[in-house]
Amino acid sequence: MQKSNTKTKALVSIAGMAVLAMAMAMAMALIASASLLLASCSKKQGSTNASEAEASGKTESSSTDLVELAGSSAAEDKAGSTSDSITAGATDASSANTGAADATEEDAEEMPKELTLPQGFDPFANHRSKVGSTCYTFPIFRVFGFSKDGKMAYSLKEDIDGRGGTIFTYIIQDLVTDKIVWQTKDDSEDWSEEEDGMATPTQALRSFNNKKSELKSAMEKYGVTQSSQKFLQFPASNGYDCTADFQDKTNNGEDDWLGNIDYKITVKNSSGKSKTVASEKGAKAYQVVVCGYFKNPYENRLAIIYGEEKYVFEGTGITYHVAGCDLSEESFK
Repeated sequence: MQKSNTKTKALVSIAGMAVLAMAMAMAMALIASASLLLASCSKKQGSTNASEAEASGKTESSSTDLVELAGSSAAEDKAGSTSDSITAGATDASSANTGAADATEEDAEEMPKELTLPQGFDPFANHRSKVGSTCYTFPIFRVFGFSKDGKMAYSLKEDIDGRGGTIFTYIIQDLVTDKIVWQTKDDSEDWSEEEDGMATPTQALRSFNNKKSELKSAMEKYGVTQSSQKFLQFPASNGYDCTADFQDKTNNGEDDWLGNIDYKITVKNSSGKSKTVASEKGAKAYQVVVCGYFKNPYENRLAIIYGEEKYVFEGTGITYHVAGCDLSEESFK
């Protein structure tokens, strides 16, 4: 009985050890499986992280590429803008140079080496409504140039009604004193048959050719440079205005068919100050009209053109005069 119990205990002990060994083996297997599973998960996670990192890298790279592209576009735009600016600048410079060239050419035209015949015009063209239908003589005015000390060279072409023919008068006037310092006349009635039949486009050119040398010498003597200036109307853009006032001095019951007036030409500046630049008493005229003015390009002075309406041959005509006007403030009252 004791042997049997001892054997039984031995068997139980052996079985227990077997069970313990099996349990340990299973535990080891579980541990190994868990390790493999963990390793697999770690590997997968690593692979996922690597993919994400790669994707992130690609995204960052794409963003960088976009930034670079944007920067490249901006740079190109800037370059294009700069190029346009340079082109515009070059165009402006070219325009400026062209303007300078034009100015030079204009100066060359204004100061020719050889005296030329300027364009003629009628100063009364804008004032025809101020005279009646009997006024039909309107001389042609030409400006040759100005000096730096107030002198002006001009000419008048006047057709002589009744007698016939044309008289050209060449004048240099001092606009400081309004005195005529030099003049010469050319009468078509005095031209020889050969001269009268010369193949020239106009009488004005024919007369100019006759007097060119004489006029040129006089202009050189008085420092007058040939220049082309615009004929402008009053009131001037800078506020100056000019008016003509006249009074009929014909006595009651007197029929003075030649006209008899007192007149004065007044200039007013932008400040309201005024001065008289020309006047006459007992002028044999019917009225006086201010036609316009030229600006001396070399000094602050105007050449004011005004016309007297006078009796001519079976009607009336305009006789032109020039009055100088100093524009300095101190010259006005």
